[in-house]
This record gives sequence, C-alpha cells and structure tokens, in this order.
Amino acid sequence: MFYKKSRAKIGNKYKWFPRAAVLGRPAGIDDLARLISRGSTASPGDVHLVLRALPEAMAFFMENGRSVHITGLGSFYFKLSCAGRGADTPEEVSIEQVKAIRVQFVPERRKDTGKYTRPLVGKMELIELGGEDAGSTPDSGREADGREGE
Repeated sequence: MFYKKSRAKIGNKYKWFPRAAVLGRPAGIDDLARLISRGSTASPGDVHLVLRALPEAMAFFMENGRSVHITGLGSFYFKLSCAGRGADTPEEVSIEQVKAIRVQFVPERRKDTGKYTRPLVGKMELIELGGEDAGSTPDSGREADGREGE
C-alpha cells in the first residue's frame, strides 16, 4: 500500500499526516473477472456476468431492510446521514432530517490466534511515494484521516 504526505487543518493549525495513495486507474470489472477466473473453473465472461448482477442483487436485499455479508470481504448496509439535523424529541423525528442515504461497508474480521484480523487488508506494507504532496496546500474539506468533511 502506498502513502503520501498530506497537510490538513486541525482546529486552527495545519498538521502533516500520511494519507493512502491510489496509483493509476481503478481496477475495473474486466480486471476482476480475469483475475478471479484464473483461480476457478469459470471463464472471465462467466465471472463478469456474476459481478455485473451483484449490485442489483445487493440492492434488492438492502432495500428490503437486510444487510449483505460476503464471506472474506465484509458487510454492506444502508446508513442515513442527517448532518447534525437532530430532533429534541422522538416525536419530531422525520425523513426531512435525512441529508443522504449512504452505503456503509465494514470489512470482515476474524479471530486468529486470540486477536482480530481483517483478511481484506492482510499484512500490509506501507511504502512512501516520493516527496511531499505536489500541492502542499491544505486539503479543503478534508478531515485529518483523509475522509471528506460532511
């Protein structure tokens, strides 16, 4: 896993943090299908068809109030974002408070030799990308951990 140095505003000061970096273009459905087919008897086309059907199948269960757990990967469920629009009493709670509906992903974890591990992450080695951020200006709207501010 690669990281780069990034500056973020914390309170009224700027601090430097390592931030995960992504290289190149994202791996697409064709890339996944080819790699998965190498470790199975399914052709890349068969795997591609299954992967294309996955979002619709997941949406079906999640829209009907269920979470979706994929062994070795993790769980997906809907989360409502109200962005600080809380109500003072239960009677005042309404859908007008909802700013966005998001999909929450929680990586699977397993207990291995007395402690929990996340198979998706594995034993990650962090490698610094060369130099400081090209634009070492503050990341507007970013939290210290690299998430977008809400």
